[in-house]
Amino acid sequence: MAVEVPKTMRAVVEDEKARWGVVRDIPVPEIGDNEVLVKVAYVAQNPTDWKHAAFISLEGVTLGCDFSGEVVKVGPNLKTPLEIGDKIAGIVHGGIYKDRGSFAEYLRAESDLVFKVPEQLKLEEAATFGIGWGTAGQVIIHSQGHEFPPSKVNSDDWYLIYGASSSVGLFAVQLAKLLGYKVLAFASPHSFDLVKSYGADHVVDYHDEEKAIKEALEVTGAGAKYGLDTISSGNSYKIAIPALGEKGVQLNAILPLPEDAHSINPKIKIARTLLYTVQGREFNFSPRKKDNPTIISAAPADRAFGVKFFGATPEFVTKYGIKSNPVAVRGGLDTITDGFEELKANKVSGQKLVHKIA
Repeated sequence: MAVEVPKTMRAVVEDEKARWGVVRDIPVPEIGDNEVLVKVAYVAQNPTDWKHAAFISLEGVTLGCDFSGEVVKVGPNLKTPLEIGDKIAGIVHGGIYKDRGSFAEYLRAESDLVFKVPEQLKLEEAATFGIGWGTAGQVIIHSQGHEFPPSKVNSDDWYLIYGASSSVGLFAVQLAKLLGYKVLAFASPHSFDLVKSYGADHVVDYHDEEKAIKEALEVTGAGAKYGLDTISSGNSYKIAIPALGEKGVQLNAILPLPEDAHSINPKIKIARTLLYTVQGREFNFSPRKKDNPTIISAAPADRAFGVKFFGATPEFVTKYGIKSNPVAVRGGLDTITDGFEELKANKVSGQKLVHKIA
């Protein structure tokens, strides 16, 4: 059954002069092979959204990555069978393209990088299974070589998560527990109960660097093989790397770490994780630097992982009990730039800002 779709829509796009997002009327995007048009119900915000607006995006591009909504039009050659009326959620690569971005009334999405929302999830909760969820999976399963369906590790092994109360962190805690790890989490004291409620076995206050490292090594008995630094700024790596101890094999960071990070423990592999590579397209990550572009090559293996992982999301929820981030629901598109300001000022902790669009 065909659904009437308007020709224009409201969206949060980049204002070149303000270096920030503004709400404008723009054309509803056209869809192509393997794509569906989605009427957006909810969007979730990530730190990457305001950083794109402030430092990366060019004028007129649509911002936002995470969403949930209803399919209103299907394109040809879908790789995942979807129908008009299906409730779906997933990610798009916002902040780079004029016709791709979630902070809008409608969006175009690839059928195999979304998932049908299971009954156990409300649409506002489903919207949190985007950047944070995908990053946690890309690190633990894809980059660090763990298996799904889960193959249990030694029950005495620990997994280290710095910034465990973040969106990525809360999903990572659950994935690590699902694999059989004991989880050592770093967070602020006000987030201890939250992080433990998501499965962490022990939580360390990161504010005192020396004390935090000592406590981590005492609790784990000389460290952990794998870790994830979800903050990747300030002194985070100066705690996370030593806390892996003599057992340390690999630490993943979501941002580039300083050169001296490698000298702390040369035996530990330090890898950066960038979820946008699951889109499977080459892109310029610094379009404002016309003379010095940062070209990120297409990564077919990353896309193959993304297809498998997002496709398995309903199973993670229904069979393995993965929970969404705690949500704080706000108003529509006009409140999104307020969320930018809160995220920029580090005023958001232990919850996901989710905006109701329709």
